[in-house]
Amino acid sequence: MAQKNLQLGKLTLSNQSKPKIIAPIVATSFADAIKDAQVIDQSDAEIVEWRLDFLTAFTDFEQLADAGKQIKEVINGRPLIVTNRTNVEGGNREYQEREYQESYIALINANVADAIDVEFSREDDVYNELLQICTDANIVLILSHHDFDETPDKNELIFLFAQMAKKKPSIVKVALTPHSREDVMTLMDATLAADNQIDQPIISMSMGLLGQISRIAGATFGSVATFASVGDASAPGQMSVGTLKEIFGSVG
Repeated sequence: MAQKNLQLGKLTLSNQSKPKIIAPIVATSFADAIKDAQVIDQSDAEIVEWRLDFLTAFTDFEQLADAGKQIKEVINGRPLIVTNRTNVEGGNREYQEREYQESYIALINANVADAIDVEFSREDDVYNELLQICTDANIVLILSHHDFDETPDKNELIFLFAQMAKKKPSIVKVALTPHSREDVMTLMDATLAADNQIDQPIISMSMGLLGQISRIAGATFGSVATFASVGDASAPGQMSVGTLKEIFGSVG
């Protein structure tokens, strides 16, 4: 496969090296989010994701930006991905009007976000606005798709990767639910095929205990990052950061 490198903050993501470890913050308050960031800072996580949809107090974007600045200081140079996850894709919030965009814009303007995660299911006008803002601010845009019901067949997945790539994000991310070992292999096989066909780096995973191998073996099929927990997990099947780091260390 052709080598793909992407700069995320001070970190380089590559499909030719071990996947970078992302640890999520899933706190419900700003104060707890900062505390979680302090715990993550003591771990081997290489990237931090802040899941805004877990926050109960959300619409004060000035407070949001202030908390983001404090998190950014605490994590000591690690890149910060900011994520809004809607209910339909496994998140904890049904966004009202422009909350989805405005929260991202507030954190980009505050120089907090190194990357934002935008769902493939969002309306074109929402996506295009955020893509332009990210392009102007030199921010990484991750275009994501989550399926908590099933794993489509290989050809459908390769087509999905291609359709997502056409929207010109920085990274294409796909997370699926397996019901068999074959489903896990389908996701890994489709990721490998897509990595040879699209220009963008890929993050992909098969969720749950059944799919844990996909969180470990990303270097084999081209996934450039994986998620692991420090405390509460943000999706089924996440191992701890310490466990994942130990596994990566044991395989050279």
